[in-house]
Amino acid sequence: MKNKILNYCCLVLLLFILSFQIQSCKQNRDADIQTAIGSETQTNPNLAGVSATVVNGVVTLTGQCPDEDCRKNAEKAIKKIDGVKHVTNNIIVEASVDITPDKDLKEMTDKIVSKYKGVEAGVSNGIITLRGEIKKDKLQQLMIDLNSLRPKRIDNQLAVR
Repeated sequence: MKNKILNYCCLVLLLFILSFQIQSCKQNRDADIQTAIGSETQTNPNLAGVSATVVNGVVTLTGQCPDEDCRKNAEKAIKKIDGVKHVTNNIIVEASVDITPDKDLKEMTDKIVSKYKGVEAGVSNGIITLRGEIKKDKLQQLMIDLNSLRPKRIDNQLAVR
Protein backbone atom coordinates (compact mmCIF):
# COMPACT_ATOMS: atom_id res chain seq x y z
CA MET A 1 0.00 0.00 0.00
CA LYS A 2 2.82 2.37 0.95
CA ASN A 3 4.56 1.58 -2.35
CA LYS A 4 1.43 2.49 -4.29
CA ILE A 5 1.13 5.83 -2.47
CA LEU A 6 4.82 6.49 -2.95
CA ASN A 7 4.59 5.59 -6.67
CA TYR A 8 1.54 7.80 -7.03
CA CYS A 9 3.29 10.74 -5.34
CA CYS A 10 6.35 10.26 -7.56
CA LEU A 11 4.14 10.18 -10.63
CA VAL A 12 2.37 13.41 -9.62
CA LEU A 13 5.71 15.09 -8.91
CA LEU A 14 7.10 13.91 -12.25
CA LEU A 15 4.05 15.24 -14.11
CA PHE A 16 4.37 18.57 -12.30
CA ILE A 17 8.03 18.89 -13.26
CA LEU A 18 7.33 17.95 -16.88
CA SER A 19 4.51 20.47 -17.20
CA PHE A 20 6.77 23.17 -15.79
CA GLN A 21 9.53 22.28 -18.24
CA ILE A 22 7.09 22.21 -21.16
CA GLN A 23 5.83 25.67 -20.21
CA SER A 24 9.42 26.84 -19.86
CA CYS A 25 10.22 25.51 -23.35
CA LYS A 26 7.24 27.40 -24.80
CA GLN A 27 8.42 30.63 -23.22
CA ASN A 28 11.94 30.08 -24.54
CA ARG A 29 10.50 29.34 -27.99
CA ASP A 30 8.50 32.58 -27.90
CA ALA A 31 11.64 34.47 -26.95
CA ASP A 32 13.48 32.89 -29.91
CA ILE A 33 10.68 33.93 -32.25
CA GLN A 34 10.70 37.47 -30.81
CA THR A 35 14.46 37.66 -31.38
CA ALA A 36 14.04 36.47 -34.97
CA ILE A 37 11.35 39.10 -35.53
CA GLY A 38 13.72 41.74 -34.17
CA SER A 39 16.37 40.66 -36.67
CA GLU A 40 13.82 40.69 -39.48
CA THR A 41 12.71 44.24 -38.65
CA GLN A 42 16.30 45.43 -39.07
CA THR A 43 16.46 44.26 -42.69
CA ASN A 44 12.87 44.27 -43.96
CA PRO A 45 11.41 47.69 -44.90
CA ASN A 46 7.87 46.26 -44.71
CA LEU A 47 8.33 45.96 -40.94
CA ALA A 48 9.51 49.54 -40.35
CA GLY A 49 6.33 50.78 -38.62
CA VAL A 50 5.31 47.40 -37.21
CA SER A 51 5.62 45.83 -33.78
CA ALA A 52 4.99 42.21 -32.81
CA THR A 53 4.08 40.22 -29.72
CA VAL A 54 4.45 36.45 -29.40
CA VAL A 55 2.38 34.16 -27.19
CA ASN A 56 2.68 30.38 -27.57
CA GLY A 57 3.95 30.73 -31.14
CA VAL A 58 1.13 33.07 -32.21
CA VAL A 59 2.43 36.42 -33.45
CA THR A 60 0.24 39.53 -33.33
CA LEU A 61 1.35 42.34 -35.61
CA THR A 62 0.35 45.95 -34.92
CA GLY A 63 1.39 49.30 -36.35
CA GLN A 64 1.04 51.01 -39.71
CA CYS A 65 1.99 50.37 -43.33
CA PRO A 66 1.71 52.82 -46.22
CA ASP A 67 -0.22 50.36 -48.41
CA GLU A 68 -1.88 46.92 -48.52
CA ASP A 69 1.13 45.28 -50.21
CA CYS A 70 3.36 46.32 -47.32
CA ARG A 71 0.82 44.90 -44.86
CA LYS A 72 0.66 41.53 -46.67
CA ASN A 73 4.44 41.31 -47.14
CA ALA A 74 5.01 41.98 -43.44
CA GLU A 75 2.73 39.05 -42.56
CA LYS A 76 4.47 36.77 -45.09
CA ALA A 77 7.88 37.63 -43.67
CA ILE A 78 6.79 36.74 -40.13
CA LYS A 79 5.10 33.47 -41.21
CA LYS A 80 8.47 32.29 -42.59
CA ILE A 81 10.09 32.45 -39.15
CA ASP A 82 10.65 29.02 -37.63
CA GLY A 83 8.24 28.24 -34.80
CA VAL A 84 5.49 30.70 -35.80
CA LYS A 85 2.17 28.86 -35.63
CA HIS A 86 -0.14 31.68 -36.68
CA VAL A 87 0.01 35.41 -37.47
CA THR A 88 -2.75 37.81 -36.45
CA ASN A 89 -2.31 40.83 -38.69
CA ASN A 90 -3.66 43.98 -37.02
CA ILE A 91 -1.54 46.33 -39.13
CA ILE A 92 -3.41 49.43 -40.24
CA VAL A 93 -2.96 50.79 -43.76
CA GLU A 94 -2.41 54.54 -43.62
CA ALA A 95 -5.13 56.49 -45.37
CA SER A 96 -3.93 58.81 -48.07
CA VAL A 97 -5.61 62.19 -47.88
CA ASP A 98 -5.53 64.75 -50.65
CA ILE A 99 -5.29 68.24 -49.19
CA THR A 100 -5.89 71.22 -51.41
CA PRO A 101 -2.85 73.56 -51.66
CA ASP A 102 -3.19 76.78 -49.59
CA LYS A 103 -3.30 79.12 -52.59
CA ASP A 104 -6.20 77.27 -54.23
CA LEU A 105 -7.86 76.64 -50.89
CA LYS A 106 -7.75 80.37 -50.01
CA GLU A 107 -9.33 81.39 -53.35
CA MET A 108 -12.15 78.84 -53.09
CA THR A 109 -12.71 79.56 -49.38
CA ASP A 110 -13.01 83.31 -50.04
CA LYS A 111 -15.55 82.62 -52.78
CA ILE A 112 -17.70 80.48 -50.46
CA VAL A 113 -17.38 82.75 -47.40
CA SER A 114 -18.40 85.81 -49.44
CA LYS A 115 -21.94 84.37 -49.49
CA TYR A 116 -22.14 84.54 -45.67
CA LYS A 117 -22.38 88.03 -44.18
CA GLY A 118 -20.26 88.48 -41.04
CA VAL A 119 -17.99 85.46 -41.72
CA GLU A 120 -14.24 85.79 -42.34
CA ALA A 121 -11.80 83.02 -43.16
CA GLY A 122 -8.06 82.52 -43.13
CA VAL A 123 -6.06 79.63 -44.60
CA SER A 124 -2.73 78.33 -43.35
CA ASN A 125 -1.13 74.89 -43.81
CA GLY A 126 -4.37 73.43 -45.15
CA ILE A 127 -6.38 74.63 -42.15
CA ILE A 128 -9.34 76.97 -42.65
CA THR A 129 -9.96 79.25 -39.66
CA LEU A 130 -13.41 80.81 -39.44
CA ARG A 131 -14.11 83.99 -37.44
CA GLY A 132 -17.04 86.32 -37.05
CA GLU A 133 -20.75 85.58 -36.70
CA ILE A 134 -23.19 83.35 -38.51
CA LYS A 135 -26.86 82.52 -38.22
CA LYS A 136 -27.50 79.07 -36.80
CA ASP A 137 -29.47 77.91 -39.85
CA LYS A 138 -26.56 78.84 -42.20
CA LEU A 139 -23.72 77.12 -40.31
CA GLN A 140 -24.33 73.57 -41.52
CA GLN A 141 -24.32 74.53 -45.20
CA LEU A 142 -21.16 76.62 -44.74
CA MET A 143 -19.37 73.64 -43.18
CA ILE A 144 -20.53 71.31 -45.97
CA ASP A 145 -19.33 73.76 -48.61
CA LEU A 146 -15.93 74.24 -46.94
CA ASN A 147 -15.36 70.51 -46.33
CA SER A 148 -15.90 69.87 -50.04
CA LEU A 149 -12.68 71.87 -50.64
CA ARG A 150 -10.63 69.12 -48.89
CA PRO A 151 -8.88 71.14 -46.17
CA LYS A 152 -6.77 69.43 -43.55
CA ARG A 153 -9.33 70.65 -41.03
CA ILE A 154 -11.65 73.55 -40.24
CA ASP A 155 -11.08 75.59 -37.08
CA ASN A 156 -14.53 77.01 -36.37
CA GLN A 157 -14.30 80.09 -34.13
CA LEU A 158 -17.63 81.52 -35.30
CA ALA A 159 -20.19 82.95 -32.89
CA VAL A 160 -23.56 81.41 -33.70
CA ARG A 161 -26.63 83.62 -33.34
